[in-house]
Amino acid sequence: MSTPRDYSAFEKLNLERKPVGVKFLALKPEGIKRIKEKRAFCEMFKDAQEGDPFYVQEEDFICVEPMLLGMRDPEPALVSGAAGGGAGLFKEERANRKLYQYAPKMLKGSVNYVAFSAIDQLTFDPDVVVIAANVGQARSILRSDSYSTGDYWSCKGTPVLACAWMYIYPVISGKMNFTVTGLSLGMQAINMDFPEGVFLISIPWNMMPTVLENLQDANLYRSWRSSGREEHFKKFDNRLSQLRQEMANY
Repeated sequence: MSTPRDYSAFEKLNLERKPVGVKFLALKPEGIKRIKEKRAFCEMFKDAQEGDPFYVQEEDFICVEPMLLGMRDPEPALVSGAAGGGAGLFKEERANRKLYQYAPKMLKGSVNYVAFSAIDQLTFDPDVVVIAANVGQARSILRSDSYSTGDYWSCKGTPVLACAWMYIYPVISGKMNFTVTGLSLGMQAINMDFPEGVFLISIPWNMMPTVLENLQDANLYRSWRSSGREEHFKKFDNRLSQLRQEMANY
């Protein structure tokens, strides 16, 4: 359960809220206390930011999370779409039913516990780290991948089941994902006390070395604002002209 990583690179972002590490486990984690009250999966992000590390098991969830985590069989009242369709979350039952066909899920029986911790209290190597960021901070985090890989950004989500896209999708896809507070109907309904417009960025374990390395590069925090539109294109054209001349000499 020990963590070999150095997360000090995140300090360069000057985040207002602590990043949170999440780990999916088959066996009960040692040295971490169980959560004291039942909570929604998405609420646990804020709980970990503000408190001590904790773990949860099937009985600790109050929403549909056990089904998404493979702890419980799908419930017909949910996966039929009747619940969301009847509540006005979707126009028809079939629209809600479709969501459950592709929502990220863990294989049945693969996860029995989920551990949460703010990164400054980590005693385990997380499967995913979730970060709350403003626009400028989000730009640097997203660039920390594409800066050296050239990969494109991707954002996947749905009006409900935000937790599946925050926690599970990055782990099973191996891709960074993000959403913005205020988009999720579920998070809005439970009044998470988060201002709207905050980026929630999820970084899976396999991408973490690249992200941490690139966050050390000063170019990620450099302002690219110019003295104006004309000045920007003048510099761009001058650079292209220089490159064309250099390449023509080969």
